[in-house]
Amino acid sequence: MSETGGVVVVGVDGTAHGDAALAFAADEARRCGDSLQVVTAWQYEVRAPAPNVMPMPLDTHAYAEQEQAAALARAGDLSDLVVAREMVEGEAGPALVEVARGARLLVVGSRSVGPVRAALLGSVSRYCAQHAPCPVVVVPGAPAEGEVGALAFDVSEGR
Repeated sequence: MSETGGVVVVGVDGTAHGDAALAFAADEARRCGDSLQVVTAWQYEVRAPAPNVMPMPLDTHAYAEQEQAAALARAGDLSDLVVAREMVEGEAGPALVEVARGARLLVVGSRSVGPVRAALLGSVSRYCAQHAPCPVVVVPGAPAEGEVGALAFDVSEGR
């Protein structure tokens, strides 16, 4: 946590949606004097390359670390922020909710596309909006230059 503010937690997964969430979270952290906690969830995955072939475990932890590092590189200069990186084993929704305990804000991207689906939240963003212990901002993909778009959910009583 920064000396002057709280913590903004952001879920990053290596997609353009995750990059948009990271950009929004960094701007919000700057605006409020918060630190930024960048979180990437990962799970062990086992796949068989073909039928009747022994499954091989994939090194998803290393891949997730690479994706997070690449997202931070794409985010540009974050040197004005206190940035913590965290890799969490597990499903993204529950992992982000757990890390967000004590945070001022949780920011996630949404993969919804099209006019009808844009009104719906994806499974991770929906899980976070329903279960997070702090307010949640769902950033709907990369906005056009000069535009900012987000959905905010307050978890206070009587939502």
